[in-house]
Amino acid sequence: MAENFKEKLINYRDEINKIDKAIVDYLNERAKIVLEIKRLKKKNNLPLYDAKREEELLDNIAQYNKGPLYNDNIIQIFESILRNVQILERGEDL
Repeated sequence: MAENFKEKLINYRDEINKIDKAIVDYLNERAKIVLEIKRLKKKNNLPLYDAKREEELLDNIAQYNKGPLYNDNIIQIFESILRNVQILERGEDL
């Protein structure tokens, strides 16, 4: 029984590692696209921050969520992602 537990635990942890890698890859891909949007907006003399778009994005995120995480948790995660990408945007001189 102990071996079965250890084997299951290892398998679950391997799955988590794969998911974590995919999350990191997707976050970096998302950041690249955000930087492209920044370049496009800068070229067209548009403001970087769009409060309406951010609200729309967070509404979409809440609708995508099928649990078990609560919407408030998912929104907090995405707010953190948005803030960190804004830091990246400020540091990236295009």
